[in-house]
Amino acid sequence: MIECQAQPSAAALAETPERRAEPRQQVSGSLWMVDHHGSTVLRCQCIEASRSGLRLRVPLGYGVVEGQRYELRSHLPGVQPLTEGFDLTGSRWATVVRAQFRVNDHSDYLDVGVVFDNADAPVLSIAGSPLAKAVV
Repeated sequence: MIECQAQPSAAALAETPERRAEPRQQVSGSLWMVDHHGSTVLRCQCIEASRSGLRLRVPLGYGVVEGQRYELRSHLPGVQPLTEGFDLTGSRWATVVRAQFRVNDHSDYLDVGVVFDNADAPVLSIAGSPLAKAVV
């Protein structure tokens, strides 16, 4: 389900129950979301990361909804990574667990939460530190 709402106030965020059990790391960098079934490849911004998932800022118009699976990639084959200053490397499959429409003065976008699939796979890292396990 996509919720349409303006940017939440600090008070509204304080009232939102925390569903994540793991600490998050603030990050800033680009990733690719690849939908192999729909042949969609889109660039998104990673905002937060934890061992089990990511918070992403996704452009509108691609039909991203809860329950969809995407391959998240640091770069496309034959292309240099987009992650300058971010240093996320690897590829991971993840499922969308939250998609909220956000409106602000500068741009409209989807605030997307994804959970990594297959918690027992090899490692995806940020700046050389293990973050989550990657797909073999």
